Amino acid sequence: MKHKHLEELKEKYKDGFRCIRTENIDNEMNIYLKNFYTEEIDTMKCSHPDEIEKLNSFIDSMTETE
Repeated sequence: MKHKHLEELKEKYKDGFRCIRTENIDNEMNIYLKNFYTEEIDTMKCSHPDEIEKLNSFIDSMTETE
């Protein structure tokens, strides 16, 4: 299965966005992103459990390296 949300999140990171908060409500993950250079804000939503796990892992790995 292709993880379209994960690929989208990686592209957002390349464009300068960073995760400022995540929220899990009723098996849906909301990811709040901000580009601190342009002040743009974006939100992503995902409800697929396997992809949510991969999104969390990616966000955690980016937080550790920054």
